[in-house]
Amino acid sequence: MPRTGRPREFDRDDAVRQAMHLFWEYGYEAVSVADLQKELGGISAASFYAAFGSKPQLFAEAMALYMETCGDIIAPLQDPQLPPREGLRQTLRRTIEVQTGSEHPLGCMAVLAGTNLSAKNQEIQAIVTSARAATRSAIADYVDRAVKRGDLPKKADRESLVVLFDTFIKGIAIQARDGIPKSSLLKSAENVMKAWDQAGGAA
Repeated sequence: MPRTGRPREFDRDDAVRQAMHLFWEYGYEAVSVADLQKELGGISAASFYAAFGSKPQLFAEAMALYMETCGDIIAPLQDPQLPPREGLRQTLRRTIEVQTGSEHPLGCMAVLAGTNLSAKNQEIQAIVTSARAATRSAIADYVDRAVKRGDLPKKADRESLVVLFDTFIKGIAIQARDGIPKSSLLKSAENVMKAWDQAGGAA
């Protein structure tokens, strides 16, 4: 009988990172198991399933890694040392810096990897929806705290402010992927911040 070759060895953490970039660039449904095998150094199907269980399970790990490495863009929203308004402003700017960075695919994986998912991939839809909700929740908490502290007036329309800032952050993903210059996006962020000022927000 012919001897089978030894299973191809690979660094699992690095493999998850490579898979993250692949999903980020092309989206979940456009990336096949064969694509992943090739990207991970030509590993066999047996090695792939032994290491990751399934494509959905690998995607879940890749999204967790994305949130761990890029999710800190919302850290300024949770920094009590920053003056009113500045936490949000820094979050918008950091989002633009990350999504236009050259060391990884453009845009936001949580937005781009889960677009146009078919009904059979509800598990993946739940993963990306949860990731996007984390940002929205952080913005909502920030606005609520601003009202409680008196940095925003009680009459401020909290819901519309949250939707505005969250929509801008999500929209950066498309603009970055379309090649809109970072400088233009940063200027737009300053214009979006005027909504805070118009709502009566403290500087």
